[in-house]
Amino acid sequence: MSGIAGLVRFDGRPVNRSELDRVANALRRYGPDRSDIVMRGTVALVHVLMCMTSEDCLDNQPLQGRSGALMTADLRLDNRDDVLAKIGIAPQEAMVWADSRVVLTAWEKIGDQIWPLLRGPFAVAIWEPQRHTLTLARDHLGLNVVMWHRNARFFAFASMPGGLFALNDVPRQLNEEKFADFLVLNHADHATTIYRDIFRVPPAHVMRVTADGSVQQRRFWSATDIEPVTLASDEAYADGLRSRLDQAVRRQLRSAHPVGCLLTGGLDSSSVGALAARALAEQNKRLAAFTGVPRAGFDGRLPAGTYADETPYVEAIARKLGNVDVEYVRDDAGSTFTSLERVFIALEAPVRNPGNLDWMLTILRHARARGRRVLLGGLYGNSTISWDGWAQTSAHLKQGRLLTALRQWRLYYRRTGHSGSMALGKLIVEPLMPKRLADWLGQRHRTTPTAPWQGHSPINAEFGRQMGVDERARKFGHDFLYRLRPDERFTRLTAVDYAGDWFAAEKAVTGVEVRDPTADIDVVSYCLGVPAEQYLAEGIDRSLIRRAMWGLLPEMVLTSRLSGLQVPDWNERLESQRHTLARHINELSSSALVRRMIDVERLERALKNWPTSGWHTTEVFQEYNLALMRGIAGGRFLRWFESSN
Repeated sequence: MSGIAGLVRFDGRPVNRSELDRVANALRRYGPDRSDIVMRGTVALVHVLMCMTSEDCLDNQPLQGRSGALMTADLRLDNRDDVLAKIGIAPQEAMVWADSRVVLTAWEKIGDQIWPLLRGPFAVAIWEPQRHTLTLARDHLGLNVVMWHRNARFFAFASMPGGLFALNDVPRQLNEEKFADFLVLNHADHATTIYRDIFRVPPAHVMRVTADGSVQQRRFWSATDIEPVTLASDEAYADGLRSRLDQAVRRQLRSAHPVGCLLTGGLDSSSVGALAARALAEQNKRLAAFTGVPRAGFDGRLPAGTYADETPYVEAIARKLGNVDVEYVRDDAGSTFTSLERVFIALEAPVRNPGNLDWMLTILRHARARGRRVLLGGLYGNSTISWDGWAQTSAHLKQGRLLTALRQWRLYYRRTGHSGSMALGKLIVEPLMPKRLADWLGQRHRTTPTAPWQGHSPINAEFGRQMGVDERARKFGHDFLYRLRPDERFTRLTAVDYAGDWFAAEKAVTGVEVRDPTADIDVVSYCLGVPAEQYLAEGIDRSLIRRAMWGLLPEMVLTSRLSGLQVPDWNERLESQRHTLARHINELSSSALVRRMIDVERLERALKNWPTSGWHTTEVFQEYNLALMRGIAGGRFLRWFESSN
């Protein structure tokens, strides 16, 4: 992991070293191990390093290539040998090359053709002095991030906003429309940020900036580039998935630190953990696994189809694999809002899920205390290896495969507990209906004439209307009702615009890098390329990963239809903090900015009408886990923004 930044002046003035020193200092939390600055007249590049692989320790960025090009990059190259083979360099020759040198050498040979070939997260900046051109590129799914600002005098970029605000002439102004999007959970606009005139390079894009300040962007990869996968049998499809996931896991075991994993009883993290344990067993090594569990003795009522404690499943996995050492992590003393200010400093943005924040950070800090600074996980698995497959049914109907559509409707009806007519509506009618018509019908069927985002969002309704949250959702393709759509397999992969920001902040706060083999682009391409029916084969949902991992994971995991809950005892924590919540709300009410954007009166009503039961119901969950907690966390971000400004 690294932090990167740079400045290209258009006005002929040389860059100012003291400004660049401030930029480097602002980014040091993302790269505490080494920093350097290279200046060339009107151009400067900054790099700060956090050493996470052995090759990182050889890194000496900003780096100059044979052509004279300068590069600063935040990247991990998971397919080094493939890239070296593409440019005709033997792996032995590049044994002492950092990943950055491999990529710069490849770019000098084949140019922008290199970006689709890279595997692993990357955010790269290259300055070409001969052409006076800056190139920025970001990985396929946006796992690493780079942001930029342009005015009449210069173009600047940085990993995170603080690197830009360290420059004298970059204003720090709240983007109110974007904050409104955040409050209603519309994260579909990847180009903008929470700050006015600070933008992201979108995932899978290359940006080119010329000496006169003109900016051009183009996409280098999309789902339309994925070739269909056609194999001879169901078994072959399952074997293919296991092979590609195994390759991704092995690629991501490359580390300067001992590797562990985040382990639950779900299909995604358990599949990654099983393959990692198998790979380490070949080296006579054991895998350290970390599992979050609720307080001892928790027996609260849960939503249907869920469970609270991962222990029975994880114990079965550990017995099956044989070389896994599990540590169960409880956050009994955790407070819902303890870490907010520290995360604000690293993320420089509001926190989407404050109820999960301390729980996750506790696990990562626990892992680091055990020397595990690299953890494998399966965050993207629901969109790739364990996609549920339900969005395909309407496509079968449109293509005349009536029996296939009927079988899938019957399976959905049995699995979900919906009535037959509701299952038909969700699976077939809504996906085939024009969105505006579906929105209109949904509005008519709601018991109250409110927008769907008002159920879970703490936004001040008048502020929401002023910011045009419904219009912005339509513009960027966000559906507040989360209806099944045929293109969801790809859109779910990049559903959250600030994913790269969050991963950078998480590493900065904990010093732990979470890697996700289910987001490897070879895995993604395979999963999106296989026939959709493979995910519902033989009347089984998530069928492909269940078949792929058969024999490697215990049957109780592979056959489970239950979902584990993160922080199932959230309401008990909230109950113990009612006095603290009241104090937070009282402080928020003193800010005119907070009152204009957040419905503080709703937060006060929630505190006054505290429930004595029903915490497992959707209504109470929305009011307290979503609206109340996000309202307080969002308000505290606004107060932090005001004080920092």
